[in-house]
Amino acid sequence: MPKQHPKIRWLLRGAFVLALGLTLFFGARLALNAFYWTNPAHIDQTMEGWMPLGYVGRSWDVPRAVMMEAAGVTANNRPRRSLEMIARDEGIPLSVLIARIQDGIHAYREHGHD
Repeated sequence: MPKQHPKIRWLLRGAFVLALGLTLFFGARLALNAFYWTNPAHIDQTMEGWMPLGYVGRSWDVPRAVMMEAAGVTANNRPRRSLEMIARDEGIPLSVLIARIQDGIHAYREHGHD
């Protein structure tokens, strides 16, 4: 077997360590995410002002597009804002925004998408 250059060995070791580290990171992230969202306490959670639309959508099992439409937010409107921020930017009370989102979720589920 031909002898490898020491720099190549270190490069291969580094690549292996990096690949292992990334595998562990994303594996742990996947496991924690799965554990969090299978907990019944996080399913259909009561909406609060601190929650972003994506969190609410995940909790209520509703696609992002449906959530954005119900909230009156477009992709250009920074969709990762909290419900409180969206309500403030729209000039409406948080309770009105939450009611709109709940109506959108109800309509989505009523049409057989649950």
